[in-house]
Amino acid sequence: MCGIVGYIGRRDATPILISGLKRLEYRGYDSFGIATVGSALEIYKRTGSISDGEAGAAGL
Repeated sequence: MCGIVGYIGRRDATPILISGLKRLEYRGYDSFGIATVGSALEIYKRTGSISDGEAGAAGL
């Protein structure tokens, strides 16, 4: 099973995406990933809970 969250807009996407993923966390996912597009494509992938990897994703 998977869940997908997307955002299109001018604000910083990472906090919005993390918030959306946290809403899906109850489903028991064991990994997550975020991809953002600015001047380049940036990808962040982690195993474990979203809360555990949130600090690293904030660097996107």
